[in-house]
Amino acid sequence: MNDTANGAPPSGKGAVASLITLFVGAFLTITTETLPMGLLPQMSESIGVSQSMIGQLVSFYALVTLFVTLPLTAWTSHWPRRRLFVTIMVVFAVSNLLLAASPNYAVAVVARLIAAAVHGVLWSMMATYATRLVPPKKAGRAVATVFAGNSAALTLGVPLGTAVGTALGWRTSFVAMGVIAVLVVLAGSVLLPQVEGAKSGKVGIGHAFRTPGIKAIVLATTLIMLAHFTFYTYIAPYLEDRGITEGGVSGALFAFGVAGIVGVWAAGVLVDKRPRGALLWAVGLVTLSLVGLGVINGAPAVTVGLTIILGLAYAALPTLLQSAALKAAPAAQTAASALFILAFNLGIFAGSGAGGQFLARLGVGSLPAIAAVLAAAATLVVVMARAYGFPTARPDVPQASVEETKPEPIAV
Repeated sequence: MNDTANGAPPSGKGAVASLITLFVGAFLTITTETLPMGLLPQMSESIGVSQSMIGQLVSFYALVTLFVTLPLTAWTSHWPRRRLFVTIMVVFAVSNLLLAASPNYAVAVVARLIAAAVHGVLWSMMATYATRLVPPKKAGRAVATVFAGNSAALTLGVPLGTAVGTALGWRTSFVAMGVIAVLVVLAGSVLLPQVEGAKSGKVGIGHAFRTPGIKAIVLATTLIMLAHFTFYTYIAPYLEDRGITEGGVSGALFAFGVAGIVGVWAAGVLVDKRPRGALLWAVGLVTLSLVGLGVINGAPAVTVGLTIILGLAYAALPTLLQSAALKAAPAAQTAASALFILAFNLGIFAGSGAGGQFLARLGVGSLPAIAAVLAAAATLVVVMARAYGFPTARPDVPQASVEETKPEPIAV
């Protein structure tokens, strides 16, 4: 999966406009994935199924993403990047509008699976696409810009979508998401440069996985996502158990999201200069904050403070880990991204499932301690993979020798 193109990277306003388009695409996809969580009661009553069944719309989404990302990424590896991005945005438009119009649960499931099928493909290509829009020395910041769409979706997209759904009906929220997808299709068709896909497909998933360092990155990503979502999926009942009121829980989660935006910004500043140091600080702070949350009881202010630190540190990780994958496999960046996304979603799916079992059997107080052990294991992987996966410094590879990326001039 060796992306090639013709021309030179766009500069100035053209690059900014392209990155903003990718950012909005990222924002749209994550909001689409998680919005049902904020509209459980309304969707349940309207469609006529239990809230737990509506919750499965999120679980089904993650499960399908796990199974189809690698084969679909390989199948679309030769597609021009702009064409692939725009096509995926069309799929999201169809998915959201179909969900908004769904008369029953079966149609709602189909609508969700349509988007889930292309979700991982999008995230597998967006990071590499973003790096081709800027000079090599700014590649990490470009990746951070895309991943900021993730934090913005969780901080702003889901709360706003929930508020709209509560005031105007849940279907209105998904109609709005469909309209945004259409607007992104139009913007992408005009603003994004046409970077070519693989010409031969000779560099694939297997080659990327055998690249020194990739196994460590995949393992660290799986462990840290498993740790985070073992705890974070059930953070609301945990905070309530620690004496925080319902209103306080909402405020704490908002602060968590705002801290996440700061974390993404910090990752963007540091990822090209001190990638290993930044990653060690991030995984270390995640581990320590989870240890603190497991120990502290009866101190709501301290609990909220540790939650904010967790949000800050965790949000930096996707950018830092994705960037590490791209640098570790410069000749197979799209394939490396696909493996990263697979590990990311595996951690989410398994973490939320395992957390539910621990919650039922051991109680909510056990979750941060168990998550801390997993996070500590991820930290150990980062520490030990110093030679390849997470080196102190990696020599810059000339862009032309990696994945030839010479976009055509942007059509405006």
